[in-house]
Amino acid sequence: MLYHFERMNQVNAVSHMIQNEDFNTISQIAVVNNADVDETETDVDDLLEEDEIEDETLDDNIQVPSTYTNLEEINVNADDNWMVSGSENKTDLTRELGKDSFSDKEELIRAIKLYCIKAHKHFMVVESRPGTWCIRCTLHSQSGCKWKLRASKQANGTFQIVKYTGPHTCLHYKITQDHPNLDASLIAQEIQHLIKEQPSISISALRAEIIDKLGYTPSYKKVWVGKQKAIEEVFGNWEESYNLLPKVLYALQRFNPGTMVEWCISRQTDLNQVEFRRVFWAFAPSIQGFKHCRPVISIDGTHLYGKYKGKMMIAMGVDGNNQILPLAFAIVETESYASWNWFLAHVKKHVVKDREGICLISDRHAGILKAVNEQGSPWLEPHGFHRYCLRHFINNFNDKFRNSQLKTLAYRAGSQNQIRMFNSIMEEIGKINRQARQWLESHALDKWTLAHDGGKRYGLLTTNLSEIFNSVLKGARFLPITACVQLTFYRLVNYFDVRRPMGSSAQANGDVYTPHVAAKQAALMSKASAHSLRSFNRQKGIFEVITQKGKNVQIVNLEHKTCTCGKWEIFKYPCSHVLSACANLSLNTWQYVHKCYSIVDYCATWSYEFSPLPHEAYWPQPSSIRELLPNSDLKRDKRGRPRSTRLQNGIDIKEKKRTVLCGICRRPGHNRARCPAKPRRTNNDH
Repeated sequence: MLYHFERMNQVNAVSHMIQNEDFNTISQIAVVNNADVDETETDVDDLLEEDEIEDETLDDNIQVPSTYTNLEEINVNADDNWMVSGSENKTDLTRELGKDSFSDKEELIRAIKLYCIKAHKHFMVVESRPGTWCIRCTLHSQSGCKWKLRASKQANGTFQIVKYTGPHTCLHYKITQDHPNLDASLIAQEIQHLIKEQPSISISALRAEIIDKLGYTPSYKKVWVGKQKAIEEVFGNWEESYNLLPKVLYALQRFNPGTMVEWCISRQTDLNQVEFRRVFWAFAPSIQGFKHCRPVISIDGTHLYGKYKGKMMIAMGVDGNNQILPLAFAIVETESYASWNWFLAHVKKHVVKDREGICLISDRHAGILKAVNEQGSPWLEPHGFHRYCLRHFINNFNDKFRNSQLKTLAYRAGSQNQIRMFNSIMEEIGKINRQARQWLESHALDKWTLAHDGGKRYGLLTTNLSEIFNSVLKGARFLPITACVQLTFYRLVNYFDVRRPMGSSAQANGDVYTPHVAAKQAALMSKASAHSLRSFNRQKGIFEVITQKGKNVQIVNLEHKTCTCGKWEIFKYPCSHVLSACANLSLNTWQYVHKCYSIVDYCATWSYEFSPLPHEAYWPQPSSIRELLPNSDLKRDKRGRPRSTRLQNGIDIKEKKRTVLCGICRRPGHNRARCPAKPRRTNNDH
């Protein structure tokens, strides 16, 4: 019964953590596109924006109290030479502790530790047995201090102090900022409430909490060990977590029909025992919701930081309002051809199914490339399309040529929507470094450029949407494996629960398309009013559109749904040139917006529901796996905490913003309107 109670507490801890998060922060995605980027410029600094890495150094402004700062708050008597504790007998001690009976030994030990820390006194354990605990002052031999305490377990199961000798008659001459009785176990007890709400909380924040609460400064290592103990106490033991995983996933399948789980295990000599290798899971509402999203999937892998190494793989979709939809997950031993091929095969089988024309966006990991490019792969034409994450591709380019100017130009080339602008930038790259241009052109242009993509990406240049969810799951990656799986479940429950009423509210207001595309169209409409047109065939909707800003000419063909700027084909909603042509013909522009951006599809995406898990006593017992053991090869041998932030590379280096030059004198610091060389009007000009 106690076992079930602890398990339910661990499940509740994961659910509680989700409920205390800022949903607006974690649910947004950073989908990088150039829909609003000027046709001649791209702000590379904005396109390459990355999450800041949290600094875990201790805040210099934290006030660290001296060991004797709060002596006046303690009931003490001072004589000429000694500071003497006021707890002279058992009654005085129990009064200061707040009780004389404790539910268990752990509660008693915690109370005595906190009492000694407050009194600035130290103790050592003389005897510790299941039913007995005896301690004495650490300075009993040096100063003859008689302070000691003995507690034992009573017939009713409680612990009580049966013998006490006091008060302390010692004085610690060595002043220290730490306290020997402020150990990792006590720290774990004091920070459990913080770990429950935010497992990824930094050591610095936990350390500051201990300083504020207890007045002592424990070492970084002691706090780190305390955090690991708190995680295990709140979310369960790592080995037990593996054994519980089959039961949790089987329960998720049982109470959420349509949820898919696949195992890769190694059989042991004992028929009832199997060793973990890989697990794949995808929740039914995500599988159903993807049918109404853009036909684009982003994949990425991220490290697990717990007691056992491993990688979590994630497949992500995007809805019509530019919000992420987690589709599938897997925990594998490492990133390789075998693991990526296994994961992608299950994504195709359970998520994509018979849907054709899916665009897969990924980095250029060797395992992914080999798995995707195999003969008969469902991710290659005509069944699907594979595209590179532009950030990772440009980072590979920069690793080879190590030139920030070339890197900036290459990113601009990849993110341009017009072929003529792409060609112009490639010419510029060739003038700087001929080999750099040859390297770029040696890779299929449709893999990394927006201009040659053919609209398969729907404007999504990078795997940012997967990496955003990775950063959200960073706290989960410190947790035992079952808690990690449960976190993905409750995270998605929250996503669907928040977004479902958003769609219903939009429908009730009479909205036809999502706020994302509505805002885009409103901005483009104001831009379209400044264009001038020349009609060539009003019946077929063929126009020559001249932009006011750059005096560029674009050709719009409404019958074929094309515009030479490329944006209509790329983003699947009308560009400003198309809007201008529609206004001239008094046409409804919304008929040219792709169906995936409609409120109907948005509501359909988030309409599916999750069912809650009942008490563990009602969970079915999995028949295929009786006892699951962790992969012994993945256990961390290295002592100390694992790295929780990846090393920075070329992706993380922000490029300087391109200097904007005046269009008249070609100097920085001003524009055409304020150029001192600009011809001034005189009265004779009128």
